[in-house]
Amino acid sequence: MRKILLFCVSALVLLAASLHPVQQATIKAAVLDMVISQDKIFIATDASKVVVLDRDFHPIREIEVRKIKDFMGTLNDADIYSVDVMDGKVLFLAQAEEGYSELFLNDGNKTIKVLDRSKMLYAKAAKFVDSDHAVLALMSDEAVLYDILHQKILKRAKLGEYFYSTMAMDKDHRYFAVGDEGGEVIVAEARSLKRVKLFKDINKDKILSIDINKNMVAAGSRADKTLAIYDWQAGWHKVVKNPDFFIYVVGLSPDNRYVVYGDNDKYVLKVLNVESMEPKYELIGHKNIVNVVRFIDKYTIITGSETGEIMKWRLK
Repeated sequence: MRKILLFCVSALVLLAASLHPVQQATIKAAVLDMVISQDKIFIATDASKVVVLDRDFHPIREIEVRKIKDFMGTLNDADIYSVDVMDGKVLFLAQAEEGYSELFLNDGNKTIKVLDRSKMLYAKAAKFVDSDHAVLALMSDEAVLYDILHQKILKRAKLGEYFYSTMAMDKDHRYFAVGDEGGEVIVAEARSLKRVKLFKDINKDKILSIDINKNMVAAGSRADKTLAIYDWQAGWHKVVKNPDFFIYVVGLSPDNRYVVYGDNDKYVLKVLNVESMEPKYELIGHKNIVNVVRFIDKYTIITGSETGEIMKWRLK
């Protein structure tokens, strides 16, 4: 059975057209998150900074935060776990001492801390709900609605059964999706934190990457090596099983026509037609794990890797 499955996957790959990047650059840090807004690319890194580029990858500016001390008192760069942009403001969640997180807001001129580690939140990601509120996914089974303006927690909600591993917010900032350590995929309302959909036993292990766009969620998992596509409004799902490698990154196109995902140790990304579940393209060029896939439009993709490779692709 394993040999048959391997043959089928190989045959499908042969049907996909190979594409190479049309543009590329390197930043001196790992890419952990990315948002594209108003012709600018905002990149969260593991080097205590958010890097801002234009769409041709020319540097515009860097937003820096302090280094943090480890248990020996040594200063180290902080991971910027997530970044988001709304109304010209940049919101980013940074690693702090003792495993806690701190939230920062930049208005283009200055950066202020809007959530201090004294609140003792172990947060995984933070995304805007509106310009004064954010949703934080904690490194537990809770989400938090946070008042940025008054710097206080408005609501906490338990949405699942396992620790969250990854989070994504839809482009309208109405709904967000979290994937957890047990493979559950949850969709919730951003303002109320009310759970509207729970998918269980489809992805069966830790969700490594998740994306949400309108009615669609894509999730890639680890040990069971599953890419799952969920229509959370209609309630159906589709899956692709990979025999050899975990699904380490996913990204949906603006029209939900395509999903891009990584599932091999050569770091070749695959572009799948969601409706037919047929492979259309292979994106060849990365030399390390790709952490982020973002679409500029339905034909143009930006990707970022663990070693700071930034690449632009155009689908034919």
